[in-house]
Amino acid sequence: MKITIIYDNKIAKDIKGLKAGWGFSCFIQTKEKNILFDTGWDGDILISNMKLLGINPKDIDLVVISHNHWDHCGGLARLLNLNPNLKTYILYSFSKHQKEEIKKRSDTYEIRKSSEICPGVYTTGEIEGSLPISKTRVSIKEQSLIISTIKGLVVITGCAHSGINKILNSANKLGKIYGLLGGFHDFEEYNLLKDISLIVPTHCTANKKKIMNLFPKNCLEGGVGYQVDFQD
Repeated sequence: MKITIIYDNKIAKDIKGLKAGWGFSCFIQTKEKNILFDTGWDGDILISNMKLLGINPKDIDLVVISHNHWDHCGGLARLLNLNPNLKTYILYSFSKHQKEEIKKRSDTYEIRKSSEICPGVYTTGEIEGSLPISKTRVSIKEQSLIISTIKGLVVITGCAHSGINKILNSANKLGKIYGLLGGFHDFEEYNLLKDISLIVPTHCTANKKKIMNLFPKNCLEGGVGYQVDFQD
């Protein structure tokens, strides 16, 4: 199983032409399926980075969208134009019109509860969180992925608006967590990371430097082109 970050606001790999952009996307290769988790904002950057990293959009079997913010689903339409055979996993809480447009272009599944979407790959289901907007807090729901590897479970988040604690609690029900990769939002409960062997905070992590300073031996910054390969 291999994970490659293909959209982030930083570049990790020295490949001419790779571009950073505000948003997140990663490509997950398992024995059974090729999965794209989120699509970033700019579809042109998404596809260009994929090409430079040797990833063919037509080789993707399914795409999982963590939540409906523009910087995580903006590239979806571009991707679906290139691969009309994709299966798309979105949240039940997406707006009616957004769901209708996605369903016109792909075989679409609405996620509410935790479930296995393909062998060894699980969604946490919708987990509710909140965002501060105009001095109030607005509810938002988000899903993360939990992937079984030879070293343990790897959790992949979008922005973690629902809270790293809730996401990890969901994953802990399936086994021991080895890795955590993705956005951590404004996460500050650092003690929750002490037993995690691989920590990769990416786009939408407010306290990235603090996390990297606290866990220098097992924390890596990520970025476009970052890869982690679990040989099995």
